[in-house]
Amino acid sequence: MNARILFFLVLARLFCPESEFAQATDPAKDPNRAIQFEQRLNHLIGLNEEFTDENGQTVSLDRYFHERPTVLELGYYECPMLCGVVLNAFVQGLQDLPPTLAKRDFNFIFISIDPKESSKLAGSKRENYLRRFGWAPATERWHFLTGSESAIRELADQVGFHYRYDQVSKQYVHPSGLVVLTPSGKISSYLLGIEFSAKKIDRALTLARQESAGSPVSPLVLLCFCPDVAPGTVAYVVLMAMRLAAVATLIALGLIIYRASRRRNKNVTT
Repeated sequence: MNARILFFLVLARLFCPESEFAQATDPAKDPNRAIQFEQRLNHLIGLNEEFTDENGQTVSLDRYFHERPTVLELGYYECPMLCGVVLNAFVQGLQDLPPTLAKRDFNFIFISIDPKESSKLAGSKRENYLRRFGWAPATERWHFLTGSESAIRELADQVGFHYRYDQVSKQYVHPSGLVVLTPSGKISSYLLGIEFSAKKIDRALTLARQESAGSPVSPLVLLCFCPDVAPGTVAYVVLMAMRLAAVATLIALGLIIYRASRRRNKNVTT
């Protein structure tokens, strides 16, 4: 397993040792069982839904299609879990692609699934990621949107993105990943998980430019969710014990990665 993925999984276990990766057998006992990406390859999404862009202007999805592929992420800007991890991983993968229009000529759209989030917050997130990516043409191609509950649900249903709001934790429970669409709005492929290599991104974009669809990918279910456990309960005591064990594991893993990195750098310099 890639060291960065392993590092993140241990870190996630530190804070949410059970529920975010839980796969229950009884749907009645676990409302998160159905929270996943239902892969709808070749499905043509509707482009008439209206959202609000990072400048507070009403826009329809149609304006972002027809010329180039589009990479779509559904999440929310104040997410405490995986939304930022997924986007950071995508940016990191893109930085390994040649900085040419031939490779990076696509639109990126992040749409908040929280209808209460504002375009001001969307604009702030957009600026942060444009600075991090550091590629000038992205200014015209990266968009961070908000929308109404009905518009969000309609789009989520079309791309097979199942999610729900958890009243107890006050968080959205949703899967992690990206949807790659063709210029005409057809679902070409899914990039699931929390790490996306440049090779995988390039292959997905190439298929989308050709108006082609890839094959279904393994449904890696990482749920963006971390419930609270009440202090004083047995579950809370168990949680604290697991966190202590996770801290020890995290420190050990960090040392392994650090030493491996030092050895690699030493070999490069010599």
